[in-house]
Amino acid sequence: MLKKKTNNPLLNAPNIQSAHAVLLLDDKYILQLRETKPGIAAPGQWSLFGGMKKTCETLLEAISREIYEELSIQPLEFHYLWFVDYFSAFEGEVVRTWFFCSDVSSVWAEHKLLEGQAVGVFRFEKTSDLEMPAVMRQTIERFHQHAKGYDIL
Repeated sequence: MLKKKTNNPLLNAPNIQSAHAVLLLDDKYILQLRETKPGIAAPGQWSLFGGMKKTCETLLEAISREIYEELSIQPLEFHYLWFVDYFSAFEGEVVRTWFFCSDVSSVWAEHKLLEGQAVGVFRFEKTSDLEMPAVMRQTIERFHQHAKGYDIL
């Protein structure tokens, strides 16, 4: 039986999905220093804020919830960027991560770090010095190369 090929990314998607955001403050990148406790992905590394999508929520609901749970802020809007499928050694299977971006300048004064060891605000050039998961580094680099096209910087 032949299967019709589709361009719908929601069909045949991996079981595990997450949503992460490139958060910007005055053209700088806001990153989370992950906890060092066992049982979490990328312990002690810098990462974009975000997390796992719940079955019952949309992608926009997922990223909004994650940012609120981790930083106690509600950005005015999120712009969808892209998704990436990659093998996660932590999960032991392929994960699909949906990426968004948001300029949080208007709400940043209200932020309160609720998850992670620290929050850092970095110029792009400084992010190369940080230990972070490859998919997060690649996302920051890709975003930075194309940032002007997203009308966010």
